[in-house]
Amino acid sequence: MDICRQLYDMAGVDTLVILTPSNTRYLSGYASTNCQIILTKRNSYFLTDMRYYLEAKDFLGKRFEVLCKDIKSSANLIEGNKIGIENDISYGQYKTISQIVGDNLIDITPSVSALRDIKADCEIQCVKKAQSVTELAYTEALKIIKEGVSEVELAAYIEYIMKRNGCQIAFDSIVAFGDHTASPHAHPSQRRLKSGDFITMDIGAKYEGYCSDMTRTVGYGQLSTKQVEIYNHVLKAQNLAIGKLKAGMTGREGDSIARDYFKECGLEQYFTHSLGHGVGIDIHEGVGLTPREEGLLQPNMIVTVEPGLYIDGEFGVRIENMVQITQSGVIDLTNTDKQLTIL
Repeated sequence: MDICRQLYDMAGVDTLVILTPSNTRYLSGYASTNCQIILTKRNSYFLTDMRYYLEAKDFLGKRFEVLCKDIKSSANLIEGNKIGIENDISYGQYKTISQIVGDNLIDITPSVSALRDIKADCEIQCVKKAQSVTELAYTEALKIIKEGVSEVELAAYIEYIMKRNGCQIAFDSIVAFGDHTASPHAHPSQRRLKSGDFITMDIGAKYEGYCSDMTRTVGYGQLSTKQVEIYNHVLKAQNLAIGKLKAGMTGREGDSIARDYFKECGLEQYFTHSLGHGVGIDIHEGVGLTPREEGLLQPNMIVTVEPGLYIDGEFGVRIENMVQITQSGVIDLTNTDKQLTIL
């Protein structure tokens, strides 16, 4: 069944108005900076402007009626009294819709999430392709690492490799050296590499709209005993989690695998974020591996497993793989070696 018709049947409304870019991309396969989708019982409309009209019509013409219009000028396309919208649209978008149809709006986000969370084979293949390019970029980056290179230079090279190999970047690359690695989402700076530094590279490519996400921490020059010990604790926590995750587990239970290990080691205070998140069209989507997540992991969800320890003023370590959830465990979608590499 066409995914739009499947969503329409699940939502149980008269008309669906889809405004969120990642959802319009999911339903249509086409991305632009201005698009909206209207689904009624018999019709599927794709609204855009003249910048994208011809391209969208060529791409979508067999599945959608492509119109050079916006929501305000499309009130006549909205049918019935039960109008479904997403819960993460802007206030301005909500106000526009409510002015057209009133306040009788129904949140259809659970129906969208139910479809998007479980990845079809074609979606998984796109994620795998994005991941293969991410791994290539990482491998190539290792070849240019030398004393004096800056975080910004290394990040730029990684993103160049991704684009040269047919992908976009899934998010701004996180590249950090030395004590900057103690900041989980450090912004690349002009800081230059020196001996004894850890290097954190949290990177991801995007292929056909689908994201990958991987983090590797490597050493440069002579590392301290403490650095090696912390790295090995993070690696053990990740291996434990990957070995135990499976369908039917809550996100909270998944997070606790690594969190409980760090607690046993007296290191829990340095684990300052959750274990992981869902990945797909958005780099963060669906059920996450977090301390408060009661959503259930299901087969063919894709999540990251990224434990980390961050010691302020010294260094941080994060190791991140993407995995596909199965009924009995996971399929690890990340092939890059994660044993401690010292350059």
